[in-house]
Amino acid sequence: MQNINGELQNGNCCEGSSRNHQDRKCVRAQCDTFFKVCLKEYQSRVSPGGPCSFGAAFTPVIGGNTFNLRASPHPERRRIVLPFSFAWPRSYTLIVEACDYNNNSNTIEKAVYSGMINPSQQWQTLRHNGAVAHFEYQIRVTCDEYYFGFGCNKFCRPRDDFFGHYTCDLNGNKTCLEGWMGGDCNKAICRQGCSPEHGSCKYPGECRCQYGWKGQYCDKCTPHPGCVHGTCVEPWQCRCETNWGGQLCDKDLNYCGTRLPCLNGGTCSNTGPDKYQCTCPDGYSGKNCEIAEHACISDPCYNRGSCSETPMGFKCLCVSGWAGPTCTIDIDECEADPCAHGGTCQDMVDGFKCICPQQWTGKTCQLDIDDCHGQCQNGGTCKDLVNSYRCACAPGFVGQHCERAVSGCASKPCLNGGQCQETLTGVQCLCPAGFSGNLCQVSGGLLDIDYCQPNPCGNGAPCFNLAADYFCRCPEDYEGKNCSHLKDHCQTTPCQVIDSCTVTVASNTTPEGIRFIFSNVCGPHGKCKSQADGKFTCDCSEGFTGAYCHENINDCASDPCKSGGTCIDGVNEYQCICREGWEGVLCEIRDSQCDEATCNNGGTCYDEGDTFKCMCAPGWEGSTCNIARNSSCSPPPCENGGTCVVSGDSFTCVCKEGWEGSTCSQSECPFT
Repeated sequence: MQNINGELQNGNCCEGSSRNHQDRKCVRAQCDTFFKVCLKEYQSRVSPGGPCSFGAAFTPVIGGNTFNLRASPHPERRRIVLPFSFAWPRSYTLIVEACDYNNNSNTIEKAVYSGMINPSQQWQTLRHNGAVAHFEYQIRVTCDEYYFGFGCNKFCRPRDDFFGHYTCDLNGNKTCLEGWMGGDCNKAICRQGCSPEHGSCKYPGECRCQYGWKGQYCDKCTPHPGCVHGTCVEPWQCRCETNWGGQLCDKDLNYCGTRLPCLNGGTCSNTGPDKYQCTCPDGYSGKNCEIAEHACISDPCYNRGSCSETPMGFKCLCVSGWAGPTCTIDIDECEADPCAHGGTCQDMVDGFKCICPQQWTGKTCQLDIDDCHGQCQNGGTCKDLVNSYRCACAPGFVGQHCERAVSGCASKPCLNGGQCQETLTGVQCLCPAGFSGNLCQVSGGLLDIDYCQPNPCGNGAPCFNLAADYFCRCPEDYEGKNCSHLKDHCQTTPCQVIDSCTVTVASNTTPEGIRFIFSNVCGPHGKCKSQADGKFTCDCSEGFTGAYCHENINDCASDPCKSGGTCIDGVNEYQCICREGWEGVLCEIRDSQCDEATCNNGGTCYDEGDTFKCMCAPGWEGSTCNIARNSSCSPPPCENGGTCVVSGDSFTCVCKEGWEGSTCSQSECPFT
């Protein structure tokens, strides 16, 4: 806004001030400027009167003679918003009037503009250069949320529900979400390949088959219930395969060809569905020519087998190495792969032979050829290996054949990572966990006793296996078999004790020649507190106790684990290892014998400790409710028009479209 002289359109000065007699300019005139806006239909000749058919509004006083609101921190507060509830016509007439609040709202300047504008987020700048004042303003038309188009009359609100699944683009057009199509995006796109004639879907990716059709793509017809050797082109057909007949295609029309019932050279003739007749050769009789008359006369048993007559003919008793009805099958003794260590098996009559690789011998190549022939010297013991050997040297000797003499631990006698210690009588090996023996040579097997499991050493000391014992390497402040005793430092450390929590040591960095350090008498798990007369107490960390906080509190002392669980003590905690059938932090919860799939067909499962019991729904029985009581389908168990089909000792319901469940009692439609 720019009103340099502070004038009104009628020639008066704002605030009633006078004019200078020489240049006729207003003297100290300051207008209280506000704006009025009138929006109406398009007029080529603007009528100053008449209603503001599109809306009208005014601002409060927003400035004086000259001001600029562009740099205002909140320009939106100076906006005039004219809402409309009709289709925007694009053409319009706008009257903007600047007025002085203190002169009966007299007009300072009036701007009239007629034109066209489309809805947009961009501002359009208009300028008015009047005789009294100049001002510049911006206008725009924006649609309400969910309205689009030049007239803001195209409605589109994104949704994802029963009535549609879409978003809206910048023009208000519906863009279907993935898996949906149609004008309102409420038609699901079925699984690719789903039959358009026999399949449908309510949700994307489905393929729900019509009554009588099945398969992943609903392209396979359902044959007649009970159809055995038949197919279908349309639902409920049973079109028989070759050589099969009957309503259910279960009658064999070529019994002779499929079953070959006639034995011993008998001739078979088909006499009807599932019927035949055998014509037997001389010496045989019976329905299938299975009875041999004096069968052993022909000496039917081969390879020295013995024949004995039976009511059904004969039986051969084969000698070792032969099998079969007439002892003609050579038993393959190599089938069990008896040769070890890569040996090759050769089948023989009533036996086998193994061709062994180098270094192995024996009937099944199970014996390692002994490579030890006195190679080990100086009392060394030879251990036979596969195609090799190894010398276990006596103490004081090393080398491949124990040929070099050494003393003490220099010979590195300890095996498997064992640590060597020299003693008055020789050396002692400290074995790591999992190994034992004089030289830590024993690992696994019944002879291996791991004295370090569980670890008996306290206060973080590592454990080493000995031949028949264990050894704990104690930290600096502890001693004893299990490192459980705190050392008395006052017996070995020439420190001047101040109050048990503090001691002095020599120092060349202080004038007194001494410095004070903490005694650490309470160890790593306690804090020392000085008391009267040079005494002290230890405040222990959680999980530790004792005068020096060196004892781990046994959290298993209260026997917290239930149901026979084993308690494992930790630091200020414990863990229960539960027996089979129990669970929970304290092993207090018995494993449930029931889950959703235990009892079938709507049965209710009851947990009875180590077993369960199913209470079956009407019409079902069995330990898991999987046997139908009424297998004759009478009275009909299938609801809502379902068809009952007998299947062995149970029944199956073929449900009509829209229903599902074992008795067609569940509606597929999610809405009521």
